[in-house]
Amino acid sequence: MGVVGKLPIALAPGMGMNAYFTYSVVGCHLLRACIVGVEIQDNSASTRAFLAHLGLQAAEGIGAVVGDTATIVGLGACPPENQVLLVAYDDLCKDQGICISGGAYTCDGGVMTHGRTWLGILGLMIIAIGMTYRSKLSFIYGIGLITVISWFRGQYPEGTPVTYFPYTDEGNARFEYFKKVVDITGLDLIITPFTTNLANIGLALFTMLYVDFLDTSGTLLGIANSMGVIDEEGNFEGSTQAYCVDALATMIGSLFGLSTITSYIESGAGVQAGSKTGLTAVFVGFYFFIAIFFAPILSSIPPWAIGGALILVGALMARSLTKLKFDKVSHAISGFLTMMVMPLTYSISYGLLAGIGSYVVIEGICWILSLVGLKAEADANGNAEPSKTDEQIGKARMGVDEEEGIEEDPDIPAQ
Repeated sequence: MGVVGKLPIALAPGMGMNAYFTYSVVGCHLLRACIVGVEIQDNSASTRAFLAHLGLQAAEGIGAVVGDTATIVGLGACPPENQVLLVAYDDLCKDQGICISGGAYTCDGGVMTHGRTWLGILGLMIIAIGMTYRSKLSFIYGIGLITVISWFRGQYPEGTPVTYFPYTDEGNARFEYFKKVVDITGLDLIITPFTTNLANIGLALFTMLYVDFLDTSGTLLGIANSMGVIDEEGNFEGSTQAYCVDALATMIGSLFGLSTITSYIESGAGVQAGSKTGLTAVFVGFYFFIAIFFAPILSSIPPWAIGGALILVGALMARSLTKLKFDKVSHAISGFLTMMVMPLTYSISYGLLAGIGSYVVIEGICWILSLVGLKAEADANGNAEPSKTDEQIGKARMGVDEEEGIEEDPDIPAQ
């Protein structure tokens, strides 16, 4: 991406697609056929809300937002003793009492009392203050300080309330892995076996095709827009090369058993720090290579240390919302749906489908109605023309007279 596409965008296996890949492809014993599907499929304003949501929720952020059975999401940051796991109430859970949880939870009291969340908020404030003073190391300051604080375990058996290594089975396992510092994982399964039995490839092929295409499109356009390189027609220099590199990366990744490789929206953090060229992507690739050996250290960076950075990047990228044509109904509705569906469904592709689908339906129906003479009122720019009453109300609120321009206040003597 850095050498050919010349963009500061990193690539890695898509997290949303990893879930589908794990539970639907591997879980249904379709791995070999679908690995072929991964390779085949890549031959052929909203991201900022998604980023902010990542930073706010518990899995990859500060834990201020959690699941809720009544309202989908709710305020969280509760300590472990107040966390209630959300489970899939299927037949296995109902009949045999074997209930499986994906790790999501809701809070039964103790909202906004967990020290980890407040520590994450502290990191957010440190980064924000550093950015106010134009410091390019603000992200390092915030993430680094919170990470170091979280690495202290405290005295046994209580530990500190913000430690990443509590005195539990999970915490002890994390700490043992952390102490290795350097670890080289075996490569005996690095090359995935293939199969010629492609009877079950159809569904996986279609799913990974449209999800990867929409994820990549949303990320590339979102990052390019934040860099200010998109022209009036919605294109940016190097877009063709960027898509080709993304597709080639997926094809190569499939040889090693990976799900679809996609451009990562977290690249926006680098852009906000000043990244403008493909040299950033080259260094990211180099650091990824180093990370293979220092995985015990890097995997021990807690999510609440990173959440603040994601929130700030999402906030800074939100400036592009000002370019949305809110005075045109199809633009306003499609943009709003895209922005809301992404974080609520935890998927960039679903958000794009909602936005594109609603835009096509609205514009398509208006076009059909125009064929029979029912045309929507619009000005020369294609925007809905306000009624005379709306114009008069707007001028009245601004104190503007139609004939004389600015209305004089009778209480102020003429100069």
